Amino acid sequence: MTFANTLRISVAFLAALLLSIPGSAQTDRGTSQLTTPEGTILVDYGRPQLKGRDPLTWQKDGSYWRMGMNDMTTLRTPADLVFGSVRIPKGNYGLWLFKVSPERYELVFNSATSGMGMDHDKAKDVGNVLLRKESVTDPVETFTIEMKGGAKGSVLALTWGTTRLAADFRIGG
Repeated sequence: MTFANTLRISVAFLAALLLSIPGSAQTDRGTSQLTTPEGTILVDYGRPQLKGRDPLTWQKDGSYWRMGMNDMTTLRTPADLVFGSVRIPKGNYGLWLFKVSPERYELVFNSATSGMGMDHDKAKDVGNVLLRKESVTDPVETFTIEMKGGAKGSVLALTWGTTRLAADFRIGG
C-alpha cells in the first residue's frame, strides 16, 4: 500500500468518525454576548435539550439550578449592570436560577465561577433579580440564554420549552 493510499484511508476514517459524533456533543456549550461601550458582556452556559421532558417543573420550590449542564453558567461583565434597584458590579459571576414557586423565579449572581455548579453557596450570593415568567408559542428544544440591548435598556432571557424567564437591565448608572 502506498503512502498516498494510506493517507486517503486515514482521512476517510477520520471524516467518518467526526460525522458520527452526535450534534448535541458538538454544541453542548453556548454563549450569549452583548457589546457595550465598556466591552462585551458574555454569558457561557451548557445547552441541555428537552427530549420530551419539562425540567422547570422538576425543580423544587426553594431550590437552585445552575442553568445549563456540565460546567456552571457564568457571566463576565466589564460594566456594572442594574436590574431595577439591584446593582451588579462589573466582574465575573456564576449564575443560578432560584425557584421560589411555580410562577416565581429569581436570577442569582454568585461570586463562585468555576466547577460543575452542583452545590449553590448562598454565602457567595451577590444579588438576586426577579424574573418575569412568560409563555412562548414556539417551543425551544435546546436551553437558550439571550441578551439583547437597545437605547432604552437591555434584557437577559432564559428560554426552554414553552417558558421564557426574563429581566430588564441597564448598563452602568
